Amino acid sequence: MSKKARNILIIILVFLFFLLVYNYFVKKDMSDFGVCYQGGERILKAETLYRVSDGHLQYKYSPVSAVFFSLFAFLPYELAKIFWYFLQLYFLFMALTISYNILPLKLKKKGSVLVLSFLILAKFVSREIELGQVNIFITFILIMMLKALLEKKDIKAGLFWGFSLFFKPYALVFLPYFILKKRLKLIGSGFGVIFLGIVLPVFFYGLKQYMFVLKEWYTTLSQSTPQLLTQYDNASIHAFFLKNLPADNGNLVLIFILCAVFLIGFSFLWMMYLGNRENSLKPEVLESSFLFILIPLISPLAWYYNYLYSLLAVVFLLNFIGKFPKVHRYIIITNLIIIGGSLIEVLGKAGFRFYTQHSLVVISYLVALFYLFYARVKIRLDLKNF
Repeated sequence: MSKKARNILIIILVFLFFLLVYNYFVKKDMSDFGVCYQGGERILKAETLYRVSDGHLQYKYSPVSAVFFSLFAFLPYELAKIFWYFLQLYFLFMALTISYNILPLKLKKKGSVLVLSFLILAKFVSREIELGQVNIFITFILIMMLKALLEKKDIKAGLFWGFSLFFKPYALVFLPYFILKKRLKLIGSGFGVIFLGIVLPVFFYGLKQYMFVLKEWYTTLSQSTPQLLTQYDNASIHAFFLKNLPADNGNLVLIFILCAVFLIGFSFLWMMYLGNRENSLKPEVLESSFLFILIPLISPLAWYYNYLYSLLAVVFLLNFIGKFPKVHRYIIITNLIIIGGSLIEVLGKAGFRFYTQHSLVVISYLVALFYLFYARVKIRLDLKNF
C-alpha cells in the first residue's frame, strides 16, 4: 500500500471513529448548540433573541453572534449539529498543532506533546463537545490571533481578537497586555471589527427594534448572572473563595480575591519585564499562556470545561518539562495528572462532588500559573542557553 493510500485509509478510519462517537455519545445532547442554532433562526426572522420563556437555555451571546449562527440555520438542525461537531474537532486539532508550532523552541516530539495535552484536557474537551459550546472555537481564534501577532501582522491579529469578542468577552483579558505592548494597530483593527459587529444586526432588525433587543440582552445578563456565581460547577477564583470561605463574611472574600488578583497581576508584569530585558525568544507565547489560564480563572462565571483555554499553557509546560529542576518536574507532572485525572470514575461520586463543589481545579491552575512564572524567572528561553 502506498503512503498516500495509507494516509487516506487512516483519515477514513478516524472519520468513522468520530462519527460513531457522535452517534452514541454526542448526538443526544448538544443543547448549547441548539440555543445558538435557535438564535440564528430568530435573527433571520427579525425575532427577539432573549426570552425568559427559554428558561435555563436562554440565548446570552451578543446579537452579532446570532448573525454568525444564522449560517447554520440554513441547514436542517440535525445536519447543522453534526457539521458543528466536526468543526469543533477541526478547531481543536488546529489549536493544538499551532500551539506547538509557535513555541519558541521544540524540545519534545510534536506527537507526544499533542497527545498528552489532549489527554490532560480530555475531560474539558469532551464536555465542551457534548454541549456543542463555542469555547474550542474561541480558543482556536485566539491561537490564530497569537500566531498573527508573532508574525508581526497586527491588523490581522486584531481582526481575530475583535471577532472572538462577538461570542464571549473573554479576550478582553488581552487588552491591557496589548496596551502595555503598544500594539496600537492591533487594538485599532480589533475595535474596528467590534464596531462592525455592533452595527451589523441593524440590517436584520432596523434601528428601533435593535435598541429593544440590546436592552433585552442587558436585562438577561444582569438578571441571570448573580444567581450563578455560587453554582455547583462554577470554577472561577471568585467562586472558589465564595464556596470555601464563611458565607456570612463577604468582606473576607473580597480581600482574598483582591490579594489574589494583585499577586497574579504583579507576577504577570514581572514576567513581561523580564521577557523584554532578557530578549527572550517569542516572549508572547509564555505570556499568552498565562493569560489563557486567566480567562476561566478571573471570569465571574467559569464552568469546568472553560479550562480548556489552558491548552497553550499545557503544551508549553509539557514541551519544557525537562528544563525544570527534578523536584519541580514531579510537581508539574503530578499537577497535570490531577487536572486530567480528576474524573468521577477515578474519584468516585462523593470525591468528585467534593472536588467540583469546592472548585478545587482552581488550585491546580494557580500551580500552573506559578510554573509559567517560574519558567520566565529561572529558565532563559534564548538561543544561548539551548
